[in-house]
Amino acid sequence: MEQQEIRSKFPVFSQNKRLVYLDNAATSQKPEGVIDRVRQFYLSENSNIHRGNYPLSSRASEYYAHSKQTVSHWIDARTPEEIVYTKSSTEAINLVAAGMDGLTGPENNIVTTELEHSSNYFPWKELCRRTGVQFRVAEVEEDGSLKTEKLLKLIDCHTKLVAVTGMSNAGGFCPDLKKIISEAHNKGALVLVDATQLIVHRMISVRELDCDFLSFSSHKIYGPMGLGVLYGKQSCLELIPPLLYGGDMVLRGDGDQIIYKSNTEKFEGGTQNIGGALGLEAAIEFLQENEFEALLEHEKALAAYTRQRLEKIKGLHILNSGPDSPIILFEMDGIGAYDVGVLLGLKDIAVRCGSHCAYPLMKRLERQSLCRVSLAVYNTKEDSDRLAAALEGLNSLRKL
Repeated sequence: MEQQEIRSKFPVFSQNKRLVYLDNAATSQKPEGVIDRVRQFYLSENSNIHRGNYPLSSRASEYYAHSKQTVSHWIDARTPEEIVYTKSSTEAINLVAAGMDGLTGPENNIVTTELEHSSNYFPWKELCRRTGVQFRVAEVEEDGSLKTEKLLKLIDCHTKLVAVTGMSNAGGFCPDLKKIISEAHNKGALVLVDATQLIVHRMISVRELDCDFLSFSSHKIYGPMGLGVLYGKQSCLELIPPLLYGGDMVLRGDGDQIIYKSNTEKFEGGTQNIGGALGLEAAIEFLQENEFEALLEHEKALAAYTRQRLEKIKGLHILNSGPDSPIILFEMDGIGAYDVGVLLGLKDIAVRCGSHCAYPLMKRLERQSLCRVSLAVYNTKEDSDRLAAALEGLNSLRKL
């Protein structure tokens, strides 16, 4: 399919024809099919699930269950019973962390890395602070990459969990997940993969990875905001108590005993984001219908092209490794990152500038703030050319 045809499916670009949107690691734009699906739910299908014995409620319950089936197929889970909906990937990770609050003793440890987004770093750091469990962090290299051996050296027979990103949201580096997971399991540790960035740039099979938990957010993969996904092996979900207690998550609560519903339902107390779940399903269907792997090939080629364009700009320095990474970190001589972002914004070019919720990585890079370009399937060479031209113009301005 022609790239302009893909781009035309995202209404934001017809609303603002000058927009160059390169902040996709923060959130993606939404295809028309996703917007229409959410609108349809609230227009003609709105009802709460699992509570009514009338047709409208029954249909909503069926649609909600079917969305989980679509998600489970997308990540190659064994069953929809391994899919839990949360409000975000952040909540999904915190759910797992809260479930491990019973850990005690300085002989035990949890391992993570300096690549992590705050959502997969601070929950574990806080858990270790409360419980006295060791908090071990694998250091990254100066280019934002991670040597697998550095992480593996931290894992021992007392490691209870390894929390690792599938793709760094700041630099785009992808750890060797299969090796990390295999070695962690050999030592008896569980593994949680934060796939919030990876999910939109790679096909994922949780069965091939053999991870115990995996999380991602709907809004990063062209779906609505306000919905997260936690995948967990059924045996692992059974070990974790609910995070939220309330309606629709218990079978019985007589006396001192509480009997929960199924593994996934016990984590979904209260009214769920049903419209968001249907929107996520529509986003996955959009990617399936438009040959996701072909879209990723375009994205990969565009990433290489964008990097080549930026490398030619005098005074601009790219900090992360990976010639075809969809995420590019850079800085410019004599112009602060915040100023670069504001000046590009005046030309309708959206990039992200700051610490990117990646404080350990930024500390390792010895930077307070950097500019980030992050690509999506609807971006084009024209976007990259306009970005490069605008940055060259800023470079000229700096010389005055």
